[in-house]
Amino acid sequence: MEFIPPVFRYKRLLYLMAFIVVELTFFDRINPAGLLGPDVKKLTVRRDIVGLARLLEHKDPQIQYEAAEALGNIGDESAVGPLITALKRDEFSGVRWKAAEALSKIGNPAVELLIATLQYPDDDVRWKAAIALGEIGNPDAIEPLIQLLSDDDRFVRSRAAHALSMIGNTAAPPLIQALKKGDPDVRWGAALALGKIKNPIAVEPLILALADEEAMVRAEAASALASIGTPALGPLLGFLKGAHGETRIEVMTAIGELKNADAIEPLIQLLENADDNERKAIADAIDAILIPAVEPLVRRIRGGNTKKECKDKNMR
Repeated sequence: MEFIPPVFRYKRLLYLMAFIVVELTFFDRINPAGLLGPDVKKLTVRRDIVGLARLLEHKDPQIQYEAAEALGNIGDESAVGPLITALKRDEFSGVRWKAAEALSKIGNPAVELLIATLQYPDDDVRWKAAIALGEIGNPDAIEPLIQLLSDDDRFVRSRAAHALSMIGNTAAPPLIQALKKGDPDVRWGAALALGKIKNPIAVEPLILALADEEAMVRAEAASALASIGTPALGPLLGFLKGAHGETRIEVMTAIGELKNADAIEPLIQLLENADDNERKAIADAIDAILIPAVEPLVRRIRGGNTKKECKDKNMR
């Protein structure tokens, strides 16, 4: 066997190592994702928007998901276009959701394209765009989201209402107008959103909505008033004095849903001149107020806890 002096062996090893380093550097330079597959973390550290945007088209949904998340965390507005494309195009709902979330993190630069996306044929895309707009909270999205309350898909309508509630008090006045003038679906969605916002300025319009011709609007208005709570009690009792027929029943039901004990005495006073339907509504309202307060005590009595508590007190 040929004898190779140690110094030459070391030189050969150094040459080989240098060659490997050069090759790795070269391949890493031409392939932003790295030699061994996509390296999302490395691209994120580099803030490589172009490289991450390419990964939104990767065959692996997990890589797409991570790339969308990274683009959202970076927050560069140049990623809006690719993320909107991913939101519309991607077949995986999880990736779509992460793209929508990323757009919400980027914020106002994404609003215009997200508003345009509210008209996209796929209902899954529409509601995800709506939620992203709600999270951003830009007032420019209020009217387009109100229009989305008349969407053909009920889930899209409910998500649009939720998005409007996320925008908050700024959305309350336009929603009140929609509650008065919109089509039935819009009125329903407006009541739903106002109940989540809980701004007392919506109390009187919601009370008027208790007389709406559509049962679903009346029911949602009652739920919204219950969500607003105590500020709605006085106006409801005042409105009850002049209400008649079915509207009177709806108001009594709404008062019950407030679950406020201060309503019991005014309701009892109405019994004297109430007809059979009204008496039943008054009884149901009082039940709705009292039962939540009494149930814990009933459970304690049935479970024997009251006796045990008395013993415990006597032993102290």
